Amino acid sequence: MRALIFLYAFLAGAISNAAFAAEPRTAAAVVAADDAWGSAEVMGDAAFVDALLMPEYRSVGADGHVTDKATIVAHTRSHAKSPEFAAKVVAWKDAHPERADVTLFGDTAIVRWISTKPGGGDPVASCDVFVYRGGRWRAIYSQHTSVFG
Repeated sequence: MRALIFLYAFLAGAISNAAFAAEPRTAAAVVAADDAWGSAEVMGDAAFVDALLMPEYRSVGADGHVTDKATIVAHTRSHAKSPEFAAKVVAWKDAHPERADVTLFGDTAIVRWISTKPGGGDPVASCDVFVYRGGRWRAIYSQHTSVFG
């Protein structure tokens, strides 16, 4: 029994240390943070989204509507582990292929999600701004367009 407790404590510490390991200041790390954000929203992991978004975070939709961090976190919590929501996200992503284009400016990164839909040119679908704080990339702003209609 003591061995199991030790193993559990060791694994918990390893997972905890991995979760808080410093992320590199690279474009790939920013894209990984952005991808993890999307996965966390689909899975309903409000704690992850809350930790990723800066307190001042704002998202501006294509219609100009501004959404704050608290609303995003609450929305994430509301569809925790919803297979219906996950299916909608997968269907939307399949219909709207895009690629990331990252520009780094020291401790700031701009991630432009560009449509790769054939015949669609190279329009920007959305833009996320991250800042490097406490050894990791955190989102501070998002802007979405109506490129997908």
